[in-house]
Amino acid sequence: MSRAGPRPGDIYSPVMRFIPSAKLRPKTGRLQSLIDRRSIKRVRFAQMDATKPPPQKDFPPRLSPQAARLEGERCTSKFPPIVVRDACRCEQCVDPSDRQRNFSYSDIPRTIGFDRVSYDDDAKEVQISWSNDIPSQSQAHRSVFSKDVISRLNRKFRNPHWDLYQRPVKLWGRDTYTQATSRVDFNDYMTNKQSFAEAMHLLWRDGLLFIDGVPESEGSVSQIVNRIGPLQQTFYGPTWDVRSVPNAKNVAYTSKYLGFHMDLLYMRDPPGFQFLHCVHNSATGGESRFADTFRALDQIFQQHPMYYEMLRDNLVRYEYDNDGFFYSDAKPTVQSNDALNVPSRPVLNSKSTEISNVAHCFWSPPFVGHIPSRLAPDELVKFIGASKLLSQHLEMPENVVEEKMDSGTCVIFDNLRIVHARNAFDKNSGKRWLRGAYLNRQDFVSKAASVMADMPPEVKLGRESSIE
Repeated sequence: MSRAGPRPGDIYSPVMRFIPSAKLRPKTGRLQSLIDRRSIKRVRFAQMDATKPPPQKDFPPRLSPQAARLEGERCTSKFPPIVVRDACRCEQCVDPSDRQRNFSYSDIPRTIGFDRVSYDDDAKEVQISWSNDIPSQSQAHRSVFSKDVISRLNRKFRNPHWDLYQRPVKLWGRDTYTQATSRVDFNDYMTNKQSFAEAMHLLWRDGLLFIDGVPESEGSVSQIVNRIGPLQQTFYGPTWDVRSVPNAKNVAYTSKYLGFHMDLLYMRDPPGFQFLHCVHNSATGGESRFADTFRALDQIFQQHPMYYEMLRDNLVRYEYDNDGFFYSDAKPTVQSNDALNVPSRPVLNSKSTEISNVAHCFWSPPFVGHIPSRLAPDELVKFIGASKLLSQHLEMPENVVEEKMDSGTCVIFDNLRIVHARNAFDKNSGKRWLRGAYLNRQDFVSKAASVMADMPPEVKLGRESSIE
């Protein structure tokens, strides 16, 4: 005798299958006695199709490649095979000439595994053969890693060139920036490997460097830039003149006072470094002024730590709208290393904890389009207060280095850290002519990393110490 299918209201029991709802009337009490007697552990109320099993989801096959503990130069760590396979730089995987990959990481099989791991202690190498390797690779493919490479596999920044960021920054002011030892001769800079490496070291550490003995010719500034990397082209051209002209389109081309600022912040990728070569200067006045924004921020964050977030999290829009050109971009006053996805740099003489995570500071009041307008009134007041305090610290005499540049001097400074200004000068008292150029920051970092081995050794000092 066939059983009828379930009806709405029936109860499903793993022991009795379906209990008709007619038998569940509360007045009979038969359901409770039935549950007790048969020891039914669970009762589900549902309307089910008794002829079909519950649908099953179609999951991909379970993959769990076995991780392995690999011995590095300084420690032993556990790595999944996909991570290690991706790091292979053998000639099959990376072309020895163009140093580009011959495989895509997406081609690594999800079921790849370690077949055999062996160590050559004399060569400090780890040798690995694979099971279920990339199909395009030969069957005999084997990966060989130095123990140093294995040690770096857990790092966010693995390439040894990132070690450049372990070289510290030095905060400076009027009394700690020694102009006499922060100068390099032009001929040495151009021809001597050690002198050039020292110049790169000073630019990395201080962000400000003077080069003396530069030939008084229009092409000298291009030579100085090209020693590091290619000129950064802007709407001003590859190089440009700084001298007083009638109806100037930029205050720099007048004889007026020019306050602290950075160049071209209205561009998405502003210049990383600026070069100003004094070709001739016989005018009265016109002294160049420089200040380290990192030092000013360090002083502020120590006293007012709440200002760090205000300057980091709120965007200021910079704009240039003149003479047929329009550029606009929004930037925070403080840009963190985390936002740029680059390592933090140690700071030799910092007093606050936040400054080590500052990558750039953007400050150029003459070219502000507008400040953040959607802040709550009390937050806007805090932002203005933080900005005002930064301006005041930059102008403190103890934070300013001033020099009247002589003919044949070129100054190089980090345009995303060092603000520069110029005192007014008497254009009728003599001639003042500077030639300028820009360099992209990534081009600077590339060259600095390549000469890192020739840079002077760094002395690790305490937080309150400074070096010259």
